[in-house]
Amino acid sequence: MFHSVRQIATSIALVITMVTVDQVIAEQVVRDSAATKAGSEAGKHNSAIQLTPITIIGVTPEQPSQPNTSTLKGRSLRLQQGNTLGQALNEELGVSNASFGPGVGIPVIRGLTGSRVRILQNGIGTHDATSLSPDHAVAIDPLFAEEIKVMRGPEIVRYGGNAIGGIVEVNDHRIPEKRATKPISGSVESRYDTNGDGTNSAFKLNMGKDQLAFNLGGFFRKRGDTQIPGKAIDETFVEQQFGLTEIQNVSGKIPNTDSRGIGGFAGISWVGNNVMAGMSISHTDNRYGVPKGSHRLDPNHLNGLETILPRLNDLRGFEDIFGPQALFPNIRLNMQQTRYDFKSEWYEPVRGIESISLRYGLVDYGHTEMEGGSPFTKFKNNVGEGRVEARHNAFLNLTGTFGAHWINRNFSALGVETFVPPTKQQSLGLYTTQDYTWNNWVLRGGLRFEHARIDPSVNELKLRGSALPPASLPNSLDYQALSASSALQWNLRTDTVLTLTLNRGKRPPDIQELLALGPHLSTRSFEIGNVQLKNETVSMADLGIEWKLGRISSRINGYYNRTDDFIYLRNTGLVYEIDNEVIRQRCVSDSECVSIFSYDQRHAKFIGFESRVDATLYQMPQGNLLLTLFSDYVRGRFVTGDRDDVPRMPPLRYGVELGYGNPSWNTALRYTRAEAQHHPGKNETPTDSYHLLTATADYQIKTSKWGDLWLFAKGHNLLNEEIRNSVSFLRNFAPEPGRSFVFGLRASF
Repeated sequence: MFHSVRQIATSIALVITMVTVDQVIAEQVVRDSAATKAGSEAGKHNSAIQLTPITIIGVTPEQPSQPNTSTLKGRSLRLQQGNTLGQALNEELGVSNASFGPGVGIPVIRGLTGSRVRILQNGIGTHDATSLSPDHAVAIDPLFAEEIKVMRGPEIVRYGGNAIGGIVEVNDHRIPEKRATKPISGSVESRYDTNGDGTNSAFKLNMGKDQLAFNLGGFFRKRGDTQIPGKAIDETFVEQQFGLTEIQNVSGKIPNTDSRGIGGFAGISWVGNNVMAGMSISHTDNRYGVPKGSHRLDPNHLNGLETILPRLNDLRGFEDIFGPQALFPNIRLNMQQTRYDFKSEWYEPVRGIESISLRYGLVDYGHTEMEGGSPFTKFKNNVGEGRVEARHNAFLNLTGTFGAHWINRNFSALGVETFVPPTKQQSLGLYTTQDYTWNNWVLRGGLRFEHARIDPSVNELKLRGSALPPASLPNSLDYQALSASSALQWNLRTDTVLTLTLNRGKRPPDIQELLALGPHLSTRSFEIGNVQLKNETVSMADLGIEWKLGRISSRINGYYNRTDDFIYLRNTGLVYEIDNEVIRQRCVSDSECVSIFSYDQRHAKFIGFESRVDATLYQMPQGNLLLTLFSDYVRGRFVTGDRDDVPRMPPLRYGVELGYGNPSWNTALRYTRAEAQHHPGKNETPTDSYHLLTATADYQIKTSKWGDLWLFAKGHNLLNEEIRNSVSFLRNFAPEPGRSFVFGLRASF
């Protein structure tokens, strides 16, 4: 594989090639052996052998650790992979899963998600609709992933304002980056989940000859309704909030949570001596349901409930559970995405330049929200994103990058829920990142200037059927953002590293935050944008220490995040009658009502920590006994107004994992305790504490020189706890899955 060459102590630039040093040496030995034999036969008077010089043209030095970056790969990644990206990362420190039923899982990093966390696929954004609404799935199937990185350090400045909360980058190597070592290789994986009778299978093929390389892959996923240990609806919440004791509930499973997905990709590359160029095309089709109970409200059957409708808040969407009229059609989402990715790299074009790279992606995304089998609203997102970057090592002890990054986006929502007008968005960013090494110190820094422009297709926003006057819109909305990042790393000893990270970033408002006006039935909300929104400004300080002493290693981070002009959805306390198309303080007629939310800005702060200790308790011939202790926490509060809590924050988590195994087999038992979330935010509900017990076991079989077979099993939520996820919009109506067992196998050849 091509690697970006890092500067070693002498800052010598090395050229990466498509063959390894071992291959070069092996081929040279064969040639020399043949030459020696021929020479001895031709003349035995020559005692000296003339050898052709061997030039080392590919070295991968050990990379220095990056602050606030965690990488999930290999066996750990395989065992954590699930149906969604959020589910795969839920055990990572500082990362939570914002579930919206089992079909949707969005990563939450230190309490932030949506437009503040950039999700990348091989360096280019996914450009799905996850930032628009919590019911939209990430357009990535984790089963293809070879490596997942979670980044929160100074390198996030390369990716713009939408990465101020962090980055999740999924690498699946669908564009070949090296010559094929044999005509065909690859892997096949299949797994079965007892919860929901779920199946998930995928394959990858790597082919090639000479300078051409091909990759091919496909997956199929299917599952039924999610099984839960108790009732879907938190009846205690309903009774406390609304005084209701008789509701229509379901037990044992959550209706309309089945899903089905299929997709694949094909990639091709030309690999030269110091240059490569490749492309890939991929398509994903994902169909899933929103948990049932998200439709019409009939005040004639609610026995006085209509008098308290302004207090429904996140109960919106499940009104039909309060009576026998719960027979309305389901909401289902049909998502499709087609991607065209291009990549080219030129290594060592001139002295002092390690590489010049180009990445470009074209994304055609769309999803249709269906009600009762009929199309309701179609969302479209057509995006082109590119990046040109040069990496240098021209100066002693100094390496870095210079780059340009641009995005062109056409967005539309057509149909009943046209709550955002068709809009064009363009952004251009110029940036640099630099690393300076001096003795035991490493200083990292980055700077980025970004210009964003949003062009709505209309000159005013008007609520259909409303007597309210329309809101005028400018021809365009322009934003400039200057962001800076830095990290000072002190290698105190060979086994101890201390890092201080300081970031100051700006995020321009997103399309829906500025221009939303209308209902969105899947989330049971009516959203109102705000064209007066300003840039968010984040100032973050993070202090971390990593050390390793014998059999014990540890990592501890503490951080403080102050966000000025934090953009959030404020519950106005009003409702919108969809049938009558009017805004009221409460529903007064036989119509469908949704709560009205408005985008607003307030200053906020986030304080938290992450810690992990790994220890080898015993080393035995059969394997090692390992112990891991872990914990993470974040608290988000507004610092203006009534100083209430930022909604949907993850709770304090801590736990222990005990493992035993060796490179061929491994077993582990993991216990996580999540405390109650007593700071859910205004008009939100608290969640109870829970115990989460999981167990894993895997075994690798070396079948022959042609391949390996890997068998694995995982038990999740073994205590069958009722878990209400505090970062989920549906926590009071769709708890997390109950006990499940996953069995699978993976064959590589």
